[in-house]
Amino acid sequence: MAKKRRSSNKTSSARRVVRSSRTSKTVKKAGKSVAVPKAQGLDRFKPKHVWAVLTSKKALKIYGISLAVFVLLVAGLFLWFAKDLPSPNKINSRVSAQTTKIYDRTGENLLIEVYGDKNRSIIEFDQMPKCIKDATVALEDKDFYNQGAFSPKGIARAFTGVVFKDPSRGGGSTITQQYVKNALLSNERTVQRKVKELILSIQMEQLYKKDDILKLYLNEIPYGSTAYGIQAASKQYFGIDAKDLSLSQCVTLASLPQAPTYYSPYGSNKDDLLVKKDRVLDLMVEQGYIQKEEAESAKSVDVLSQLKPYNPYANVQAPHFVQYVREKLEEKYGIKRVNEGGFKVISTIDLPKQKIAEQVVKDNIASVRRFGGSNAALVSADPNTAQVLSMVGSYDTADPDFGSFNVSASLRQPGSSIKPLVYANLFKKNWGAGSTIYDVKTDFGGTPAYVPENFTDRFYGVQSIRSSLASSLNIPAVKALYIGGIPEFIGTAKDMGITTYNRSTDNYGLSTALGAAEVRMVDMANAFSVFPAEGKHRDPVYWLKITDSSGKVVEDNSKEDSNKPKQVLDPQIAYQINSIMSDNNARCSLGVFPCRNPLTISGQTAAAKTGTSEDFRDAWTVGYTKKVVTVVWAGNNDNKPMTQSASIVSAPIWNQYMTQVTKNEPNEQFNRPSGIKDQTIDANTGKSLIQGSRTRTDIFPSWYRIEQARDAQKATIDIVSGKLATDCTPAGARKEITGSLITAEINTTDPSYSRWNPPVQTLARTLGYSQGGSIPSEKDDVHQCGDPQPVVSLSASPNTGSTFTVTANTTAGKFPISQVEFYMDGNLIATQGGGGPTFSTTITPSAGGHTFSAKVIDSGYYTATSNSVNVTATGSGGANLNCSGSNCNFSYTIGAFTAQLYVGGVPFGSAVNSSPSNWNIAPTSWNGVSGGGSNVKIIYSSSSGAQTIYP
Repeated sequence: MAKKRRSSNKTSSARRVVRSSRTSKTVKKAGKSVAVPKAQGLDRFKPKHVWAVLTSKKALKIYGISLAVFVLLVAGLFLWFAKDLPSPNKINSRVSAQTTKIYDRTGENLLIEVYGDKNRSIIEFDQMPKCIKDATVALEDKDFYNQGAFSPKGIARAFTGVVFKDPSRGGGSTITQQYVKNALLSNERTVQRKVKELILSIQMEQLYKKDDILKLYLNEIPYGSTAYGIQAASKQYFGIDAKDLSLSQCVTLASLPQAPTYYSPYGSNKDDLLVKKDRVLDLMVEQGYIQKEEAESAKSVDVLSQLKPYNPYANVQAPHFVQYVREKLEEKYGIKRVNEGGFKVISTIDLPKQKIAEQVVKDNIASVRRFGGSNAALVSADPNTAQVLSMVGSYDTADPDFGSFNVSASLRQPGSSIKPLVYANLFKKNWGAGSTIYDVKTDFGGTPAYVPENFTDRFYGVQSIRSSLASSLNIPAVKALYIGGIPEFIGTAKDMGITTYNRSTDNYGLSTALGAAEVRMVDMANAFSVFPAEGKHRDPVYWLKITDSSGKVVEDNSKEDSNKPKQVLDPQIAYQINSIMSDNNARCSLGVFPCRNPLTISGQTAAAKTGTSEDFRDAWTVGYTKKVVTVVWAGNNDNKPMTQSASIVSAPIWNQYMTQVTKNEPNEQFNRPSGIKDQTIDANTGKSLIQGSRTRTDIFPSWYRIEQARDAQKATIDIVSGKLATDCTPAGARKEITGSLITAEINTTDPSYSRWNPPVQTLARTLGYSQGGSIPSEKDDVHQCGDPQPVVSLSASPNTGSTFTVTANTTAGKFPISQVEFYMDGNLIATQGGGGPTFSTTITPSAGGHTFSAKVIDSGYYTATSNSVNVTATGSGGANLNCSGSNCNFSYTIGAFTAQLYVGGVPFGSAVNSSPSNWNIAPTSWNGVSGGGSNVKIIYSSSSGAQTIYP
């Protein structure tokens, strides 16, 4: 029992120890609780507590594990991607490049063979001029000699560009990376390729010195066409060895590798090349390679004049087309893959049509030159597939000045050829082919005011949209753009395929309706395809199929669903444009175009529109059938003006090409959508018919709702202000008008209404629609009821005599004196205007008493009447009439004036012209005068005015 008790004591003791320990901890915890403030949670975020947590053993352990995992992952990724990479040690043992071949649409006719490193000459680093090394580093990688294989910022941009599929976030690759990409990898934009690029770049930096890497780069990089490496480029462009390049030549060549096709010195973007060349010189100054004076001297050199004559198309079919296709392929697949990847490209070119296009352009170039032009171009496409069928960028690729220039891909002003797109946008609103529009001289606002004129310098008054577009009237087109909306038009044009309207809509004005904004021929062909395609748009197609060197299909556009269309216009809109532009009667209805013109194709339903830019600088013709759309341009590459318009210069080329390519095709009419309706409207007002209307019947879309004509309204206006008369408007300024049924095409609340409506009202009056114009909505604000009035006082001298001088003295009120009227015996005898304040007139009245008065009128039409002045005239002339029964005799004497006898209101005999002396007329008798002497009147006229002297 004692042992047990002892054991029990031990147990109790152990329990007491545990309790004691727990109690101690509880006390300590309680003590801490007493010491900690109530905001215990916030206290944990004090810097000393946070730092304690971050530097704790547990945190450091986590860091170590994370770092180890990250290192292992990176190493794993490195090993995974590195296992399939080529060795930088064997860069000179790479597989030879395979050429890319471009064929016509049949796949049987080779158009061009694109070579890879066929034209490459390897040179040593010391044979490369310092200027090409400095220019390349300054442009491509300014930190090349001071950083490793890659730029962290550049890598970040590139990765986000891949992730977000945004090419603008790319760039920033070092020269080492660019060499690796061009020499050892493809140009695909993927994360995997970027990782491989980084790995190889790091290996390159470990194996080679910076100068060696730059040498490899300058021997490898493509400079355009078949020139790879700086030696081949020097020979190709300047005909000299690289070591002999000047500074201006160096910076020009250094500008090419980023986009060698686009910046080609023989291409259509020479101006952009020169801008970039000057930018490279500025960079070299900023980075200390050259002095500012050297840069300015190099900028002044005409480096393009030093170019070696070069025709890269000597043995190429459809040369401008294949060059354009090559550029598009490089944009999509990268330069290296296109030049060395062994692609087989089946293009969309229709070689028979291409040869027709080339021949027609060449045959007509003499005519173009006769009218002051020097070049012509043509693009043709299938509107149902958007496949380009033929392309002639310049009339002859062998021309030393501009043979290689591809006008079809360059920016030119389209003139009136853009109008169908303007009206297509208008038709989205309550307008149709038959709607009325007024071709009158119109101020469209702006500073200075924009007041366009027609090509003929005439205005054609009331017109339909059909006649306005067919006859290419300018004022209706500008109105159509305004009403349809400029932002809406820009959106419509973009939807249809115009890619050059890429600025803010604020940058486009109303002159865009007349072709002020530049476009490309290839875009116009694509946009006009929407009309015969019943409002459907497809992206332009330049190749049907691409396979790689192993025969694997890279891209296939030959299938029917490969280029799915997007409905960008309602079919009813497209049909209205088709109907108008194929209507030759409408085209020649105003005499702007002759009825026999080159815009019609024998045996074919063809729609066409010409366009001539300002000063005849560009002559366009755009037209189509259901199966082919063709765009022709003629002019001068340097923008010099010609002497004739498009209908003379470019339309014959269009006609000849279209005639030949459609001669074996059946005639197909444009499909009329079910919603199109025939509507009869009042031709003059554009509204519903009223009695006596001149009618017009034409096609309209299903959503068109005719505006109801309203009854003509009457109102009294103030002729001074042109506004509604008020109680304060003087009687002389009040005029009753009948509101015209013809008004401007826009709402009265539109800010342009006050400019548009006056010429429309002038037109309305010539048509007999209005007595005074449209009814104004504002009230007379010129006259107030308390306005000061004019005052007039009258005097006559002498009081008695044969001839009197009557004088009126005036005082102006609110407005200047406009005129004074003199009266004798209540009859107006003289009127004098302006001047003042004193007015006078002289008169010789008949014998007897007379009363003179005067009335003053100011420019506000306020009036005042003078006092009356009585005089007695001794008379220098008179008349006596004696009648007995039905017989009357009269005699009179007059001064220097003409007298006429009236009987029964009808002149009797001839007027009598007197001499200065008194003239006695022998008594004359007549019979049958009804009413006797009361029906006889003698009236004379003199310098003092007309006056009745009898009775």
